Amino acid sequence: MKRLILIAFALFGLINHSDGLSADDSKFPGDAKRVLFLGDSITHAGEFISIIEKELLLQSNGNVPELINLGLPSETCTGLSEPDHPFPRPNVHERIDRALAMVNPDLVIACYGMNDGIYYPFSEERFHKYQQGIREIIRKVNASGAKLILMTPPAFDPLPLKEKGKLLPAGAEKYAWHSIYEDYDTVLKKYSAWLVTLDGEVEMVIDLHTPVSDYVARQRKENPTFTMSPDGVHVNNEGHAVLASAILSAWGIPESGISDQRLDELIGKRQAILHAAWVTHVGHLRPGVKEGLSLEKANAVATELQQQIDDRLIRLRPLLDRNQGKIHHLFYPASKEKGELSLTADFYLWIPPETTHVRGIIVHQHGCGDGASKGGATAANDLHWRELAKKWDCALLGTSIEGRQGTNCRDWCDARNGSADRFVQALGDFSKTTGHPEIAEVPWCLWGHSGGGFWASIMQALYPERIVAIWLQSGQAHSRWTSGEIPSLEVPGAAYGIPVVACPGFKEKGDKRFRVAWDGCLAMFKAFRQQNAPFIFAPDPLTGHECGDSRYLAIPFFDTCLSLRLPDPDAKSQKLKAIDMNKGLFATIDGKMLASNPTESQREETVWLPNAEFAEAWREFIDKGSVSDKTPPPVPTNARLEKSEAGITRIEWDAIADFESGIAGFKVMQGDRVIAEKPENPKKRFGRPLFQSMSYHDTPEQPLPEMHLELDSDELSDEPITVITVNSVGLESKPVRVKESDVR
Repeated sequence: MKRLILIAFALFGLINHSDGLSADDSKFPGDAKRVLFLGDSITHAGEFISIIEKELLLQSNGNVPELINLGLPSETCTGLSEPDHPFPRPNVHERIDRALAMVNPDLVIACYGMNDGIYYPFSEERFHKYQQGIREIIRKVNASGAKLILMTPPAFDPLPLKEKGKLLPAGAEKYAWHSIYEDYDTVLKKYSAWLVTLDGEVEMVIDLHTPVSDYVARQRKENPTFTMSPDGVHVNNEGHAVLASAILSAWGIPESGISDQRLDELIGKRQAILHAAWVTHVGHLRPGVKEGLSLEKANAVATELQQQIDDRLIRLRPLLDRNQGKIHHLFYPASKEKGELSLTADFYLWIPPETTHVRGIIVHQHGCGDGASKGGATAANDLHWRELAKKWDCALLGTSIEGRQGTNCRDWCDARNGSADRFVQALGDFSKTTGHPEIAEVPWCLWGHSGGGFWASIMQALYPERIVAIWLQSGQAHSRWTSGEIPSLEVPGAAYGIPVVACPGFKEKGDKRFRVAWDGCLAMFKAFRQQNAPFIFAPDPLTGHECGDSRYLAIPFFDTCLSLRLPDPDAKSQKLKAIDMNKGLFATIDGKMLASNPTESQREETVWLPNAEFAEAWREFIDKGSVSDKTPPPVPTNARLEKSEAGITRIEWDAIADFESGIAGFKVMQGDRVIAEKPENPKKRFGRPLFQSMSYHDTPEQPLPEMHLELDSDELSDEPITVITVNSVGLESKPVRVKESDVR
């Protein structure tokens, strides 16, 4: 078999060493721009093609080949038909020349054989016709300049037809697709065995017959009546998944394991529209096939669907990140029921792998708009926020609530419009799917940006007994309900006991668009302080509406509040501990500390601070827009390298984020010489540069980086290689020596 090297290695984010694969291992022809699928009704159904396309799209950043399905029901490569077939079976050779000319593919994938035995016992004459038909496909595809992959026919399953009495024994007068020879699968086995011998004549032969047979055999050990082919021939959804899995495995592409009904529907619909259009455009002799749209119209519809597909992909690719454990995911469609959330919603939950009992949920809620919604998809991937979660055995939760143009942010950021109920529902569902039933009951830390702050401040009134603390990043709803802009909200007394930080950007003050964030946060601070609430005003002197470096104060704020309020680990009750206002410190808004507690008349001008350490961080933040750090980051772990025959040295490592300052990047050293850095060009758009480039929304930007790099082996010396973590203030960890794990 010819080895096909993946030229565009970066195409597939999951083709990596965590699955034992490298660019040299992959067999998918990565230089293909157009892939043409030819086949019978199984290909015509196309579900396995849609599954393949889903995996390629998920595991890339959009640069995938165009998959064109020209499968045609009843088709053969022999031109043979059984006597009782209602019309002469179409022959692929009637249309293959037109298909190759019109599609102009780089790669052709052909699957024939199921119909070519015409459901009769084995015949040398029919087998010879099949061999001629396959060799003619090879000749024509080669002549076109395209590569060819042949696939064996899937297995025939006699069980469901045997139970219905629709099989015929050897020696019957005639057979047909509705009266099949009882041992027809032996015919397909012979056809498949011969096809496999052609691997030296084509780019690849993929055996579909064996995986289908083996899968059915395994299932029947548990369920003797199991089948994936209700009519013995055509596989169902599960069968198409088996076909796709066999093809992806042959190409060296690991499956993502991501199941998303909405994405499946969109890709399937797009594939079906283009499939019908291409079949009609190329032309055929098979009666009864519904005519498709013109290619022009079909491509226009497909483009619209692709935009929706891309939207789902952005929300699903973060699930591919397996760093430090799995991200659990839930998707809820928009509801049309009154009072329920009218927008689609994704929820992402990361639980520290070492956590046996979750004590709380740290919620990172994005703001309004499509960009914020997409940005929220990576909140649970954030290495820095994960360290806070790990310290307190908490789960980290991010959301992505629909924010496309035409939707109204108030339909979700006002938590009373169904988003509060959906949030609670998600926690309940996660409590069932993660093996952590306590998730439905544990308390929350709420971080919200802009519309997310609006949402969090309403949740404060709705669920005061469940909330440990709240961070309002340039957003709140208090000024909206007190002004009558939104329905009024009664704030229960318990809500005034929740520690809150309001953090607007100083550049929002007086800004035509964003002044409401500054004015609203300040007004809420004053109103709550009048009630002697533990409320902090912490304006960022460097930012506008973006989040900047606020995380360097937000994380220690939640850390402090969790220490003050979480129930003890062995406590039977989830009731939160109350804040003792007599033990706090107080300061004026400009940062001056008070010698004593403020009087009632002074409260609205004074900031509550939980302790001296946080007070120092707060004062530094409102002065400089960030918080300093004097301790180096943790040392990387499990540093290893592999050398390939192609002369590439691949270095991988693991690392946890510095609790105070996160991870800015890594240095790879030989002796005193820096031989590589990751990232090579750190981004500094919204705050300190970080390894996971920060978005406007305080979430990692996609694509998410991985802790590995590849170097030319010839440029390396014999000195030991080490890896160093660098935090966001530039402090470096001690080096860890890279160990050679495999030489290939």
